[in-house]
Amino acid sequence: EGIVEKVLHKPNKTNISRVKALDVHGEDLVKVRGFVVKENYPESLDLEPLLKDQPGATFICHCDDVTLDDVLKVVGDRTFISIDEIKHTTRLGMGPCRGKRCIPRLKTALRAKGIEIVGDATPRAPLSNQLNLGELYPPKRGDEHRVANRSDFKKIEVGALIAGGGIAGSALFRYMADSGLNPVLVNADRGSSWRNIGGGRTAFSLPELAEIAEHNHTIFKELQKMSNIDYKTTRYINLAHDEATFNALDASRAWSDAYMVDPKNFQKEISPYFSTKSKRYLGALITNNCWQATPGKVVDLIRNMGISSGGRIVEDCKVLEVMKEGSTYCILVLTHDKKYVEFRTEIFVNALGAGAGKICEGLGIHAGLYPVRHQAFITRRLPMLGKNGDSLDMLIDRQEYKGFSAVYGQQLVHTGQIIGCASPRVDALRTDKNLILNTKEFMEIISEFFVDWMPELAGVSIQATWSGYYTEPRYIVDPELGLFVGMRGHGFMLSQYLAKMYVDKLMGRPVPEYFDRLKLNGPGLSEKAFK
Repeated sequence: EGIVEKVLHKPNKTNISRVKALDVHGEDLVKVRGFVVKENYPESLDLEPLLKDQPGATFICHCDDVTLDDVLKVVGDRTFISIDEIKHTTRLGMGPCRGKRCIPRLKTALRAKGIEIVGDATPRAPLSNQLNLGELYPPKRGDEHRVANRSDFKKIEVGALIAGGGIAGSALFRYMADSGLNPVLVNADRGSSWRNIGGGRTAFSLPELAEIAEHNHTIFKELQKMSNIDYKTTRYINLAHDEATFNALDASRAWSDAYMVDPKNFQKEISPYFSTKSKRYLGALITNNCWQATPGKVVDLIRNMGISSGGRIVEDCKVLEVMKEGSTYCILVLTHDKKYVEFRTEIFVNALGAGAGKICEGLGIHAGLYPVRHQAFITRRLPMLGKNGDSLDMLIDRQEYKGFSAVYGQQLVHTGQIIGCASPRVDALRTDKNLILNTKEFMEIISEFFVDWMPELAGVSIQATWSGYYTEPRYIVDPELGLFVGMRGHGFMLSQYLAKMYVDKLMGRPVPEYFDRLKLNGPGLSEKAFK
């Protein structure tokens, strides 16, 4: 028995109690592991082992219940794999512990099987102390790397080479392999395609883009039949804050499966938790036939389809330089083994996303590309918050407010987490910024919008924040120049069908008239109202 002498409440939520022991002395004090209040437990405690030794699966990630067998299925017959690929296909390391325990455990387990883990998990905010959305609510105050000598490098002739393994490059890899081109996909890391929030829509202000998105959606449906990519049909809910936005949304119904909703019906049509106090919106456009899926699973599946059709992927390799000798492209690559290899082909595609501009410059192509940092967040797991007990559909407000041009997010049906993003109003201020950092302004804007939309979210913890690049200022899909770049953050919802048209054009098959408008010297398809 003992007496509680003092309780120290610390601001970091780690409180300290000092207890004076009455009948335990000397070295026996070291054996004490805690204390209970006698009034709450008047009878003697009967302690039993918490866990019993029973045979079963080996769990590597205790946060999301990922087993060793789950990881080995993703690894397959490879001898090395990046930790990012494991994270995005199995969710290992994406739980509340942020990989601090499971990743070292995984490295030990795979090392015994002769498998190497490449890279480390990037630390994610908020790390040690998780934050609630309400705590972040803003206070109310005042209104070319060049190598000269290539003669000694190993040279490999290939049918086609795609630089960049995001969803655009991976889709090209799949369709080129299906067409018998035996492509090689060179990939260095996991960029924007792996970082996006996994939402696709058919709601565009241009009918051509809406058509591309519709075909792209069909591809997602076909992929789900082949393997589980966590696909689900959803709705896009565009909130109209002014007359111009309201009219643009209303006009888009002519080529979309959509309908307008009055604010008085928001709780019925959007979520029973949607605030009835807000006077910010004139209405909302609800677009059907939209979707969500896990980006990592999508990319992994279409890559495997390309491999099964004769393609080859060289992972953890960096494209250093691209030169052209007549009709032949010479691509210098630094491999995973730190060796220089020159691939030679007549079909080369630059699908490097944010890094595409440097390769363009080396070939004398002035594409005018620049990467713009967009920030994102994800909450802890929640019950379904949407209409009729379903997951919360994608909510988006495109008003220009406090340095941002849009705030949007949805609920992932397979985890219950809300995942969202905010787009900067002025791209130039966020061009080529460090992806490791998140700004105070971003944290405040997502808190303000999501808590104003659904006040109950004020007590929900943010599990992680991160950033990714949107490659601006326009889509460039040009088979003649070998360009598939500038997806502007729309790769998830457009790039697979664009890749199919790219290969069709390459193989002499018919493509829609608007495809040629996407060339570098073409007028383009510019999405402005519903970016």
